[in-house]
Amino acid sequence: MLRKPEYLMMTDTIIEKWYLVDLEQEGDVVAQVLWGIVVEDRKSRWVAGDFVCTSPVVEQMGEGLYRTRNSKYLGQAEGHKVALEAEALLELRSGYSPEEYLTRKALRNEGFYVQ
Repeated sequence: MLRKPEYLMMTDTIIEKWYLVDLEQEGDVVAQVLWGIVVEDRKSRWVAGDFVCTSPVVEQMGEGLYRTRNSKYLGQAEGHKVALEAEALLELRSGYSPEEYLTRKALRNEGFYVQ
């Protein structure tokens, strides 16, 4: 495992309030993505405070350090792991957190119209 200062030097994006999301289809995990709030992005794709929903995670490189095809992300503090159906990806990419997604889904299941 790498020490935290080494993490920071290897990281493209630092996120907080983050989730590692297992996307499931028929009970099988078909992909994992990260969702979180940007603290710093060294590639200048986002500004602090933006949300990010990554492309699929291809490797966990250490505690809180993940690699996608083209980027490395560091989750600050402790993250949460959650399993959602693959269809959730559309809402995650629209900016809804996994927690917000689950709330919206529950409302829809109760018959409420949710945009």
